[in-house]
Amino acid sequence: MQPLGYAPAPVLHSRRAFVLGGTALLASACRIGGASRTPTGPTHAIYDAAGASSTLAAFAESCADADVIAFGELHGHEVGSALQLELLQTLFTQSRPVALAMEFFEADTQPDIDAYLAGEIDEPTFRSKTKRDEAYATSHCPLVELCRERGARVIAANAPRPLVIAYRKSSLDYAAYLATLTDDQRALMPTSSVPPHDEHERRFMKMMGPVRGPAFFKSMALWNDAMAESVVRARADDPRTRVLLIVGTFHVAARLGTITQITARSPDASIRLLTMRNGGTAWRASDAGEGDLVVCVD
Repeated sequence: MQPLGYAPAPVLHSRRAFVLGGTALLASACRIGGASRTPTGPTHAIYDAAGASSTLAAFAESCADADVIAFGELHGHEVGSALQLELLQTLFTQSRPVALAMEFFEADTQPDIDAYLAGEIDEPTFRSKTKRDEAYATSHCPLVELCRERGARVIAANAPRPLVIAYRKSSLDYAAYLATLTDDQRALMPTSSVPPHDEHERRFMKMMGPVRGPAFFKSMALWNDAMAESVVRARADDPRTRVLLIVGTFHVAARLGTITQITARSPDASIRLLTMRNGGTAWRASDAGEGDLVVCVD
């Protein structure tokens, strides 16, 4: 038995550890890394759900039989970008096939994604059609290029932003709002969305405040439903395929949000969850249960 207050030494890494062996396989369209910077200390620490030291390799091994793997990222954080690529590379070495679902592509861009993966359009055209910004080159581009190389699906998991904004600004419930859309527009949206009254809502209201929170929670709930339906639909197409969902950590932390909605639509799905938390590498009591793996970053 360990003494009260004992915490195992975390697994610490510097930026130099992010030079991954498989990056030479990726297309030159992706710029891995950026300007050289000398690390001043550890940049992240990895823990299991209870705060014990862990590794990405152990998490990846535990995903071999999972149906859904959710990676809750801090948008644009270099640690997350590197770990996502390493995780996807490892998943491709396992026996079950994997598809990549991404919050950052909206459903109306799916034909452009499919055309790019099939070699029907070039990379600059793909970026233009899907409205990728400069950050894409060092964040999600390596994941898409790896899927292109391996012949894996990339799923535009989110609902189109203009339709989400229109719903938020309307006074309609979701079913009534869907009735105002064309058939083509409805095909891009989740079939149902009911903003939940749960811990996810409470966290959102605390983060957004009493004025913005209620106004914007409809959008948050709709995004969660859209991504959940995209994941469940992809698995229905091929139940043997696992889905790796790359999504903002708030959407999935503590198995709330999108994870809650996936489970509601597919109760038997086995789900593994990695979340990231900013603000230092030391474990905090509030990190417990936020993910099966918790990556704490500076």
